[in-house]
Amino acid sequence: MTFPQREGPGERRPVLVVGAGPVGLVLATELLAQGVPVRLIDHSAAGPVQHSRASVVWPRSLELLGRIGASEPLIELGNRLDSVQYYSDKRHLGAIEMSRLADTPYPFGVVVPQDTTEEVIRTRLAAYGGEIEFGSLTGLDTSGPRPVAEIQRADGTAEQIEADYVIGADGAHSAVRRLAGIELLGTGNDVLFAIGDGPVAGDLDQHALMYCYSRSGALGIAPFGGGMYRLAISVPDWREEQGPPPELFQRFVDERSPRAGIVGELDWSTIFRARRRVAETMRAGRVFLAGDAAHVFSAAGAQGMNTGIQDAVNLAWKLAGVVRGAFEPGILDTYDSDRHLAAERIVLTTAKQTSWGLFKRRHELALRDATVRLAHRTGVLQRFGAPLMAQHDVSYRPAESLRDTLPGLTRRIRVGDRLPVFAAHDDSQPGAERWPSIDPARLTLLLWAGERQDAGWLAARESVSTAAPDGVPVRDISAWPGFTPLLGTTPKALVVRPDGHVAAIVAPEPAAVRTALRRVGSSFRAGGTVTALALPSARTADEAEELAS
Repeated sequence: MTFPQREGPGERRPVLVVGAGPVGLVLATELLAQGVPVRLIDHSAAGPVQHSRASVVWPRSLELLGRIGASEPLIELGNRLDSVQYYSDKRHLGAIEMSRLADTPYPFGVVVPQDTTEEVIRTRLAAYGGEIEFGSLTGLDTSGPRPVAEIQRADGTAEQIEADYVIGADGAHSAVRRLAGIELLGTGNDVLFAIGDGPVAGDLDQHALMYCYSRSGALGIAPFGGGMYRLAISVPDWREEQGPPPELFQRFVDERSPRAGIVGELDWSTIFRARRRVAETMRAGRVFLAGDAAHVFSAAGAQGMNTGIQDAVNLAWKLAGVVRGAFEPGILDTYDSDRHLAAERIVLTTAKQTSWGLFKRRHELALRDATVRLAHRTGVLQRFGAPLMAQHDVSYRPAESLRDTLPGLTRRIRVGDRLPVFAAHDDSQPGAERWPSIDPARLTLLLWAGERQDAGWLAARESVSTAAPDGVPVRDISAWPGFTPLLGTTPKALVVRPDGHVAAIVAPEPAAVRTALRRVGSSFRAGGTVTALALPSARTADEAEELAS
């Protein structure tokens, strides 16, 4: 792939990203991979924080990070997580087996320190020609046609940066959110957790995330590998200035863990306040919020960073398409509608997980334990828990409430759902050749014959392929095994977004397909040809030029 020449620090670029944590890094890298120049500003002149925060990268995030070539390095540097185990008073309740996920190249999670995750993505950012500048956002003027940000440097100098779009990926105390006048809304009491990373000697599971409940509270254990663990314990109060000591963690490991462990000297510890907050909107004109700037919630299920990565990819392909002229500007409205309900849903599910672990009354404990055991025995825990934990069940179905986003009882794909198809800007993701590939920057039209690939289907496929607009890849996936339970036995055409979510399902007829593409926001021209069902490879210079045009 070819990239635009790097501009000087003072030259205007279409997008300014504030915050160079995992979310800001993914956003900037995705935009650069799609030919959109970016300025990435981080408030920490001292560079990356040298301790762990987020600790688990789930399958959906690995799929999305694979678009920019970051998933394989993370897998190599991290520790594979095959299951999530639940205990109560040291007795086993049930398990979610991530290794049984069948529709992903990554049927596992990865436990890896956040600073390692950031280092991997920074390497990919640099490969696409990006760099991080340091400074603090001190002003944001949105009164003109384009937002203007004021950046204060460590040496006392200031710079005015005008951009077409400003993205706040600057954390829970977001300056972008504050200066844009966006409120962070939520309900419920805060819950305190002591969190620490360090060695634990003993017989703890090296490839399982463990949740251990007791009447006195909850304990979470995540293995980094090599005898190192993330420990999280619920605490009623904490007024000390220093982080919790190893002795506190040892007491709760002895009390709550089903397996014995000796906690060593901690590398890092802190108190985490589990809040339930979502920004009133994730877009205000040309200003967008992503990650913790847009939503904060309980650490239960380790969903925070993973939710932010989905924000980043959702926004990046839409923003890049608008900047390049491939999509109508109205498609940017769908960022808030997509991700706001998704965030509210994660807030709800993580709050429930947290409250279940803090039950104290005898009848509540008995009901929780019996429910989890029954769900485990009947397969319900695996059926619904694995996609929930993996974030495979996130859907952008047209919805007016959280209930509309909940998964159905069947596997049948509906508009808004994730389809097991995968994309990459350069080399294809290892293992993804088992599923169809899609374009990482443009809409892809997938054709499904259903139960019969006869002459009538061949004629329909040809007519749709001929009528498809320029720049829309058309691929027949009828011979691909495993799609019948998802797509059924009748012929259909699916408009699939660059992030793998289904934008439209229509009859395989030219008029229906063209109408669907227009409604999704495409601004492609008429004409076009069928694209061969080949695996994606490194783009040629001509393809890169076409993407940038």
